[in-house]
Amino acid sequence: MFEPSVSDEDSRQSLRFLVKFSSNTGLVTSFDCGTQEQREHLSAELDRHISFQLQQRIMSLPALGMNVPSPTILEAISDSSSTDDFPLDWFNDPLSLKTHEILLLIEEVVTIKPRNSSVTLDWTPALKSACLQFFSPSNLRRFLGFYWAIWHPNVNFIHRPTFDPLAAKPTVLAAMALIGACVSSDMPDNEDAKTWFNCVEEMVFIDDDFNSDMTYPPCGSMASQRRKIQALQAAYIVCLYQNWEGTDASKSRIRRHRFATLVSTARDIGITSARHLSYSEQGRHDFEWKEYAAREELIRVFSWIYLLDSAFVIFNNLPPRMVIKEMRLHMATPEACFQALTADQCHHQIQISLSARSPYWSISFRGAFESLCKDDPSANIHRLLATLCPLNLFALTSAIHSQIFQLRNVVGSYQLLAPIRNALSNWRDIWQSFSSSFPQGISPHMTIEDLHIQPAELWTRMGFCRYAPEYWLLAQLMADRLAMLGTSQQVNELEPLEEGPLDPILNKYDQTSMRQVNDLIMGFQTFQI
Repeated sequence: MFEPSVSDEDSRQSLRFLVKFSSNTGLVTSFDCGTQEQREHLSAELDRHISFQLQQRIMSLPALGMNVPSPTILEAISDSSSTDDFPLDWFNDPLSLKTHEILLLIEEVVTIKPRNSSVTLDWTPALKSACLQFFSPSNLRRFLGFYWAIWHPNVNFIHRPTFDPLAAKPTVLAAMALIGACVSSDMPDNEDAKTWFNCVEEMVFIDDDFNSDMTYPPCGSMASQRRKIQALQAAYIVCLYQNWEGTDASKSRIRRHRFATLVSTARDIGITSARHLSYSEQGRHDFEWKEYAAREELIRVFSWIYLLDSAFVIFNNLPPRMVIKEMRLHMATPEACFQALTADQCHHQIQISLSARSPYWSISFRGAFESLCKDDPSANIHRLLATLCPLNLFALTSAIHSQIFQLRNVVGSYQLLAPIRNALSNWRDIWQSFSSSFPQGISPHMTIEDLHIQPAELWTRMGFCRYAPEYWLLAQLMADRLAMLGTSQQVNELEPLEEGPLDPILNKYDQTSMRQVNDLIMGFQTFQI
């Protein structure tokens, strides 16, 4: 059952997820990653599937005349590695090429350390062996299985139906594997992953595709730029695992340096380039599925960059690096379109969800937020936002938090709360329309608590975005406190030097710990909605 209502619970009940989120660290304990039992069940399913695939490859060797290693794979590996490092069954496994590519990239950042590198390892035969083992073909398959089933619903910006691990950049594959290992049910996977955190971070952020000219014309082919989009996705994934699984030093480095680079790269690409073509006006023969997938991936990764920026604002009291005015990109399309398994299904879902007359094609994320801030947004915008994917509503409520931060830090800003009040009221109405538009309040988006959800369906469920109502409530309570402080503020009162809080709600800026926002949330529990 999907129950996003926030109007009839007290703050203790309604903020229970954010209380946990702001008092824990780690991906599994912070996000929607299921129970240990669910992950163990998934692990057993993945092991059976991988074992079956291995048996199939072994059985096919005589029939295919492949009793010797594939020449292509053997040539690629033997160029710079001893073939003794690779078990015989790897040579006819196409993923062994990816293992080899990852190995070479990690060897490079370990042996050629730039100044102030966070990589402290030395390249030895033992480290090489550990690298080959961790990123082995079978482990890549297993970790990717965990990534899709356990992690992907929480940050859903990679298009699974068209994702090909054999064609993917080794940087994005390595980053996804680390996330998968972090949410694995096996503790050795969790611990082993930490060895490679800084190495993969380094190789991702020095990658040529990440640092090259990435400006895209809005009407050009985005599908041809898929590798550059993957470079962006890899950098984002690094920010995720380091911020939630890394050391305090890693968290600070990500927040202060790496994420700033990621935002700058997004601007270099051009946030306005993340727009769709008018697919609703295209016949099936004109619709290019991979073009849609690439554009949707870019829209979603920009949306998630904005969301991570908002998370730093909310939980670390870090001034935002992005502003709503620059978010002139399309909003994400419904999950039914993004999760469609074939080009035919995707085209069909677009025709159903986003007709040529839909305001979707002419409104940006920025425009949607500005509509929320009005006294009476149009009924068309209300209906559109209530029928798009939850990611957009989650991003919009996060945008409210960024605006509240700005008001908290502007002198005499309390009288400017009216647009925020409008946005809060309108967002609540739209979310309630979204959640009540399904028969008997049941959402088409499965959640991890669904008793009958199967491992093969886990990747399609609704993850972290379902807690958007709690973010809304926290923003509502912050706005209330800001208004209360504003009315109690004495006019012409001079604040003595070195006295008084830096901020009317949170006192310390850029704090690695989430302690102060957790204290704030716990303090709100005495209030009633």
